[in-house]
Amino acid sequence: MPAGEVAAMKEAKQPSLSVFRPRNEGLEKMLGKLEAQIMEVMWLNTAPVCVEDVRGALADTGKSAAYTTIMTTLSRLFSKGLLAREMKGKAYYYTPRVSKRELTSNVTKQVIDGLLAAFAEPAMAYFVEALNDDYPDKLGTLEALIQDRKQQPPQSREG
Repeated sequence: MPAGEVAAMKEAKQPSLSVFRPRNEGLEKMLGKLEAQIMEVMWLNTAPVCVEDVRGALADTGKSAAYTTIMTTLSRLFSKGLLAREMKGKAYYYTPRVSKRELTSNVTKQVIDGLLAAFAEPAMAYFVEALNDDYPDKLGTLEALIQDRKQQPPQSREG
């Protein structure tokens, strides 16, 4: 990952996510199943959407949920900082506050920061070991990133 992307990860919007489930797949590593499905719907829409719009989009993909369940889940995603909402008439219309890339970058940062704060040495050692075992071609990329970083002036970290 180029240094610019790493810097962008540090500056990405900070939604409030407190759970990381390493054994789950995709967005379900950081969101519940319905939350992940709804966020996928949100990212596919260019215009603000209401509960019924989301319900219809989920139904189109063979997924069904009660109106009130979707309404509660949208409200939860709003509370987590992932969605913005605006009242139009008697309904809220939602839009994503972060892109899928921003969300995954933010979660990556939170997980890595948490591991380094608690277990820096073993986390770094395992990371290098895992790269060597599973992605040996990426070790050179990591080495280049480290060398590039060593040549840059230190930056303050924001959390």
